[in-house]
Amino acid sequence: MPGLTNPDGGEVCTVRCHGDGPLVAQGSLRVLEPGAEEGVVKPRAAFCRCGRSANKPYCDGAHKDTDFEASGPIDTSRSVAADATDDAGAEVVVTPHANGPYHFDGVVEISGEGHEGTVRFEKPWLCRCGASKNKPFCDGAHKEIGFEAEGL
Repeated sequence: MPGLTNPDGGEVCTVRCHGDGPLVAQGSLRVLEPGAEEGVVKPRAAFCRCGRSANKPYCDGAHKDTDFEASGPIDTSRSVAADATDDAGAEVVVTPHANGPYHFDGVVEISGEGHEGTVRFEKPWLCRCGASKNKPFCDGAHKEIGFEAEGL
């Protein structure tokens, strides 16, 4: 599925919450990884959000063998209007933080989780431990459960 475009023609980064599975991001992405100083450029990536992948930050299908469940509709209280951001379509830098969430540094359109359509967010922090009660967003649960994962 091609990404959405902004009024200037650039591709907007989209993140689709795939049911009880990964976060699938598409667009102009740069993923910061330990040992990759400049990050890795990817047009599409499936990020683990159950916390159990052996290939973190990427999904390896481990969610299929767990009791991971999405938590419901997307909380739109921090969303921004589609025309309120100037940098939609610019490269989004994804940072998986050590023992913590993903930070998407840029404008992201999120869909899924029982929500129709897409909702635009600026610089969202998304859960990767699987324990947030506000998925796909981080609520700090990784600290409570002792989540461990490489990151920056």
